[in-house]
Amino acid sequence: MADARWRPALPTDLVRIAEWIGSAQALEHWAGPGLSWPTDGPRLWREIDGGGLLSFCLVSGSEPLAFGQLVVKGERHYHLARIIVSPARRRQGLGEALCRRLLDEARQRRAERVTLNVFTDNGTAIDLYRRLGFTECGSADSRGIRPMQLRQFVANVDNDLP
Repeated sequence: MADARWRPALPTDLVRIAEWIGSAQALEHWAGPGLSWPTDGPRLWREIDGGGLLSFCLVSGSEPLAFGQLVVKGERHYHLARIIVSPARRRQGLGEALCRRLLDEARQRRAERVTLNVFTDNGTAIDLYRRLGFTECGSADSRGIRPMQLRQFVANVDNDLP
């Protein structure tokens, strides 16, 4: 992981990231419903609003290793979204490094609340989010998506769902 560098994501990063997604179901699982399949980098960049949202990558040279977004949900409320790590580099700490950098970005932007959603069958991600301090903050929906929030950001706000 020593070779990983943090930077804002570029449209060209999504060319490679699109290759990591092997099916329409995997795309929806990662990025949500309503995206086009098959996809490619330029289409994916547009459909996930890569230029409009706060989009970041961990890279080695120019090669993306991991990608994630911060979505503004309200005043001082940020939402971690579309977290993905290169299949060739999983289980090497990049997901945690990416999430920590996204949380740093949220803190720099004076976040008072940080949330995310995760599929209940994604045990690896749930374990990571719990290690980072996230807790469940509601029931899973009909698609199996559970909302979570970061405890340290909850002290000064109510516990409504994101």
